[in-house]
Amino acid sequence: MEPKKRRKTKGTVIIGRGAATVRIYPIIRKNGYPQNTVCWKEGGRRRMRCFACMDEAKMVAQQISVRLTNGWSLGDEVTRRDIEILRYCEGIVRKHGVELVAAIEEWASARKTAGPIPLADAVRYYAANRSDLLPAKTVAQVAEEFVESLRCKGVSAGYVSNSKLHLKGFSAKVSGEIADVTVAAVNGYLAGLKTLGPVSKNGIRRTIVTMFGFAKRQGYLNPDRKTAAEQTETFKQQDTEIEIFTPEEMGRLLVTAHARILPLLAIGAFAGIRSAEIHRLHWEDIKWDRGHIEIAGKKAKTAARRLVPLPENLKAWLMPWREATGPIVPISDTAGALGDVAVKAKIPGGWRQNGLRHSFISYRVAETGDVPRTALEAGNSPRMIFRHYREIVTEGDAKAWFSIMPPEVWPPADWRLRFPKKPKAA
Repeated sequence: MEPKKRRKTKGTVIIGRGAATVRIYPIIRKNGYPQNTVCWKEGGRRRMRCFACMDEAKMVAQQISVRLTNGWSLGDEVTRRDIEILRYCEGIVRKHGVELVAAIEEWASARKTAGPIPLADAVRYYAANRSDLLPAKTVAQVAEEFVESLRCKGVSAGYVSNSKLHLKGFSAKVSGEIADVTVAAVNGYLAGLKTLGPVSKNGIRRTIVTMFGFAKRQGYLNPDRKTAAEQTETFKQQDTEIEIFTPEEMGRLLVTAHARILPLLAIGAFAGIRSAEIHRLHWEDIKWDRGHIEIAGKKAKTAARRLVPLPENLKAWLMPWREATGPIVPISDTAGALGDVAVKAKIPGGWRQNGLRHSFISYRVAETGDVPRTALEAGNSPRMIFRHYREIVTEGDAKAWFSIMPPEVWPPADWRLRFPKKPKAA
């Protein structure tokens, strides 16, 4: 039995002419499906491609004819799948209002700039760090808000005043929006404070860092990045030798002092409380029967409540105020008063800065041999005590220090008259 022959259909299609002639022969295969055979000559050989769809066969035949006419190489013709991919890509970019060619050029440029970083990661990082999406706040505006927030928190007036002063100078030199402030700008401002030492510069830096932290919490800066202030450099502080008072010098200071300054001297010397903290204390904070002084968190420098032991000799010096109420220190210019007392008591070199706290910590460590305990009482870390406060004294010196008691006649009759009266206004 002879095999079935393929049945040719009428309508051979001829595209092009001469050497660029391409013929399409439509037939019906033995299984009943149509087949369109594209035939052409190239390179001295007869070539063929078969397609089920006549439209696709015509498209390829036209491409082959054009290629033969222009002398292009074999394989440059586009398939139906290529056309489908092209249309799919055009549909994607059309949603964004751009042409496919422009989208490819933009992608190529971004790919070159991003390097090995995936483009999606680069875009996400950029979106998360766009400063133009943050509220526009100038340095001066944030400084004003920060100072006002300090007032509302109830921190000391001195801290508010210092912060306002530090930030006034900073905002005058570093202007513009706070999101645009760079690390170099903050470093440059601090380095330009030529008349200040490293301790003062570090203090101003801390205020600026705190303000930038406030700005981050308010949503003015990126919440996931370190602020420019946090990344600035600190200034190296030279370790200086601390100065303390001897027991004999402390005795002279106490008996020489007038009534308005003596509580500050006694509490600083025998309880080690910071002068700024003593200014915030009231007589009601001294728990006479319980044997300690309570420093509430809002009155402490570290904002942490602590109880400071009330030694017997301190009780004796403060006995005249046992029933007193109100602020412990009734004057504001304690620096001048302490300087005057040091001169009257004939202290060599005059008043010693932080001498009371240095003395207490040094003598307390010698008395107890327990640095962590002393650190807890003084509101410091053991590391800070070892680094800044501790002077080597003997155990005998420590016993003498905490045995300094007031004279037998206490208080003296002329005690409250030692403070000079203010002249009456004319």
